[in-house]
Amino acid sequence: MMKSLLLAFVLLALASIANAASKPNILLIIADDLGYSDIACFGGEIDTPSIDRLAGEGIRFTEYHVNPMCTVTRTSLFTGHTHSQSNNYKKSLPFPKFFKDAGYHTSISGKWHQPKNPLDWGFTSFYGFLEGAINSWTGKMAGKHRIREGRESPQPVASDWYATDAFTDHAIEEINSAVKQGKPFFTYLSFNAPHTPLHAYKEDVVKYIDRYYAGWETLRQQRYARMLAMGIIDERYKLSPPFGDVRIWDEMAPETQRLEVGRMASYAGMVDRMDQNIGRVLDHLDRRGLAENTIVIFFSDNGGAYSNGNFRTDAEQIPWERNSNPFCSNGWSYLRNTPFPRYKSSAEEGGVSAPLIVKWPKELSNQAGAIRKQRLHVSDLYPTFLELLGEEYPERDGSRKLEPLYGKSMLPLWYDSSLPKYAIHNEIFWAFNTTGKGLLLGDWKISSISDGPWRLYNVEEDPATSRDLSKEMPEKLAQMSQRWFDFAENRTAMPEFWCQPLKNYQEGWGYHRIRMVMPAYISATPHMSEMNVPLDTDLVFNFSQPIGFENSKGKTLRLYSTSEPGRVLWELDPEPGHEAEGKRRIIFNDLPRLKPNTTYCLRSDAGWMTLGGKPVGPLNDGAYWFRFRTGDGSSVLAE
Repeated sequence: MMKSLLLAFVLLALASIANAASKPNILLIIADDLGYSDIACFGGEIDTPSIDRLAGEGIRFTEYHVNPMCTVTRTSLFTGHTHSQSNNYKKSLPFPKFFKDAGYHTSISGKWHQPKNPLDWGFTSFYGFLEGAINSWTGKMAGKHRIREGRESPQPVASDWYATDAFTDHAIEEINSAVKQGKPFFTYLSFNAPHTPLHAYKEDVVKYIDRYYAGWETLRQQRYARMLAMGIIDERYKLSPPFGDVRIWDEMAPETQRLEVGRMASYAGMVDRMDQNIGRVLDHLDRRGLAENTIVIFFSDNGGAYSNGNFRTDAEQIPWERNSNPFCSNGWSYLRNTPFPRYKSSAEEGGVSAPLIVKWPKELSNQAGAIRKQRLHVSDLYPTFLELLGEEYPERDGSRKLEPLYGKSMLPLWYDSSLPKYAIHNEIFWAFNTTGKGLLLGDWKISSISDGPWRLYNVEEDPATSRDLSKEMPEKLAQMSQRWFDFAENRTAMPEFWCQPLKNYQEGWGYHRIRMVMPAYISATPHMSEMNVPLDTDLVFNFSQPIGFENSKGKTLRLYSTSEPGRVLWELDPEPGHEAEGKRRIIFNDLPRLKPNTTYCLRSDAGWMTLGGKPVGPLNDGAYWFRFRTGDGSSVLAE
């Protein structure tokens, strides 16, 4: 009897191992806020040999789109819907449950940033944080510990802890646990890197210092040339010049350039360490004999993030110090998203284009090094996983009616490079807050920034969206606009203010940041990030609440040239009794004549004015910047 039981147990174990061996393992790796061209195999100058190895042994997808922000991308990943369709998972069934039911060991290491706890949605193991970002040395955010295991409360981390290393350690442990149990694994390695704060080991930063003195404009040209040579892009992609929120490198003082070089070196060091850890996982799969039947998927959750840090304290932020708070500037974001314009939070291509790499030696070894240019969206991964598992998407989950999937399986494209451009995904709808609205349909795209007017692009002829056709093709623009609003109103559950009518004027990038410190702010002249501003211009602010100057004595509004950040060009200290008091508009008509082709910024003290009786926050050319750039002097006085 005992021998029979033992034999039955052995046969059951062998069957389990055979079953695990027949199912592909999945290693899903996501970088946080990585720019489209940051990694070397997409044109970047950062050393990423491990990711390059993935590309050399797998397939690169150059027309892969995500969503404007990390949380909304992850919602599309886990639900197969647009973020606003899912309605906080109320209409969705997150896919890890399918893997768990199919006998997989499911684990997440790192960032979640989705509703509830990942253990509620099919993961069997979780080590990381629930929120949007952490300090990579301390595991804290907003002064609170954030790192937890499973459902436990967050705990302090060791003094030698570093997020990228720790999350990789956990992912490797979970792979080993799956093997020990005789199960296939779905391992989700969700890095915090390279999300700000830009924390990195000193040795990983120092190696990049000399690499960035050429400045963001020159390096963008160099990336562009490499991307052309690699076949990532072609001659249809036209580089757009920087907008008014990006300072011109050669106009900055040498000490400012040195500071900026250190900031980008910190970012590069963070990416470098992430790549080293990806190499650790890949090597582990090789050693355990798991690489052949493991599908490795790598992508970034959105485009490179905008940021300017804090002008007054940036020189004090050391990336290898535990409590530092380093940030990059918009100039480096302009580089990171080469060849596209804009950044994370926008539906411009710089915000929603991401590198995607897939490697599966067992099935796709004959595709090694291939590049695919068909359109894809992050929501396509969900049905891809279902097809790999042989599962069908249900119409209901118990009493809940589920929203039909927005994505479509990309598995056919892994095998067949000849599929038409839109065979997998055609229409892509974007909406995030008021900063990013967009629609991609066929050869056409519309995009709105900060609820400004739609821009219209022909992405077949102009894939880098360098030419706005909205004025030339009003009928096409109206057709696309109607499509966006129909989708928003009839197929989503987004907040009403996300789909309000668009303005007939454009406040540039940074508008949403200014509204954080001046919530009643409506518009300004010059507009935020405006280009070609006349040399003789007034400064005008419009607000939705009455202006006041109580307790504002000694608190000033100031104008600077970004080439001379320490020199005040104009300053004013409005006090009670000012003619604008009680009104909703204030005009400053005594600015000096500005220099041509120069970037200017405003700074102010907190409380230099009140709106509706409440003191406003500061303008600092850092987190809350207000920049604009003059033209060559041929423009007339601004209205």
